[in-house]
Amino acid sequence: MDSPPFSEVLQKTVVPLLLKYMPIIVTVLVAWVTISQFYFKEDKAVNKEHESPTQKPSKKTTTSTVNKAPKKKQHPEKWTRDPKQNFTHDWLVTSLKGHSGIIQDMDFSANGKFLATCADDRAIFVWSTKDWKEKDHKFIRYNVDYDHASLIRWSPDSKAFVYNRHSDNNLDVCKLIRKPDGWIASISKAISFPKVHNQETIGLGIAVTGKFIMTSSSGTELVLWDLKGTEISRLDTYLMNNYTAKVSPCGTFIAASGFAPDVKLWEVVFTKSGEFKQVNRAFELTGHTSGVFDFDFSADCSQVVTVSKDGNWRLFNIKIEYAKGEEPHLLKSGKYNCEPNSKNTAAISPDGQVIAIGSGSCLTVINALEGLVDLTIPHLYTGPITKVLFDAAGEYIITCGEKHVRVLHNVTGYKTRLHIAKSKLNVSGNSQATKERLQKTIEESENFLANFSE
Repeated sequence: MDSPPFSEVLQKTVVPLLLKYMPIIVTVLVAWVTISQFYFKEDKAVNKEHESPTQKPSKKTTTSTVNKAPKKKQHPEKWTRDPKQNFTHDWLVTSLKGHSGIIQDMDFSANGKFLATCADDRAIFVWSTKDWKEKDHKFIRYNVDYDHASLIRWSPDSKAFVYNRHSDNNLDVCKLIRKPDGWIASISKAISFPKVHNQETIGLGIAVTGKFIMTSSSGTELVLWDLKGTEISRLDTYLMNNYTAKVSPCGTFIAASGFAPDVKLWEVVFTKSGEFKQVNRAFELTGHTSGVFDFDFSADCSQVVTVSKDGNWRLFNIKIEYAKGEEPHLLKSGKYNCEPNSKNTAAISPDGQVIAIGSGSCLTVINALEGLVDLTIPHLYTGPITKVLFDAAGEYIITCGEKHVRVLHNVTGYKTRLHIAKSKLNVSGNSQATKERLQKTIEESENFLANFSE
């Protein structure tokens, strides 16, 4: 039997249903359209509300964001960061740039021709001191294998240097091969010393006599070596922790400072034939109320400056008969801008007339004759100053920190020279030659200071 056509089926089933429910479908559609339009208007209104506040103040944004703290902070941060990287100052001679890591230490050669710097970039740079006033600065680079140098010192003959390997914690000796013109052709490692310190090595020095090398750990050890790397003596500083240890410029004393508020000095004794004999306790520099961060000797070993966690510096006369029980004499003392939780380092000019102290990123320059602060540079670097030195002539103050060495005029030194020359000129009994020499010193100092409005 034939099935009815599809159109008949639709007519009998779907059409009646549509007719029956059409009013309901139309009602639902109308309701949906109405509700949709309502919500669309609401949404548009809400969007307008959200848009209008941002668009209205958008004209204000430029002015208000300039006044807002975040934007204002960003500008000064950029401003302060750039000048520190491109530091300028009336006293600045030049900045030595080349290291890609933080400079840890530096030292002048005895002949004054070279400055050695070491950084955590595994490099040691030896700079020529001739061309500091030039635009370009000559240097030679030596790479430290698999480690970096944390301390460096020149040999007395300026033909070699010794450095401490930071991770290995032992010494390497490097020799220089010179060109006919006096510059360095190459640097090569000569010998390595055996490791003796289990704790960090914080002190390194070489006697000007060439008879011994001194190293010190951050514990209480202090070790003396001969130049071949053989240990010849060891002593305990009893400072709880050593902060600094040095050999005096005359090669007679070794000294250490640390957690205790005193600086201890020992005399290193050799026989007439040059053989090591013993180490004798000499004297102490006292008066601080907290640990002594650093100290430094004048060139003739007659004076020592100390800087302490108590925020004070002290200058001592150590030209004494300590074997007869004479104590060091305090010459001057005062406060300095101390950052106790940061690196603190000190240096005294060769003539003992100027003191330079680095604490954090701040450099303080003190007139030692008067005991007064002459200059403070608060942001010499963005990070801490790691070392302060004077050159052998006392013309420059040299600092290192971050990746740069700053070379500054020792303006305070010219002031003290001028003051001393004028005082001596007024003394009766001077010969004509002495008067002429003093007049020349006065004239040169005044001309120099005129460039700095001093």
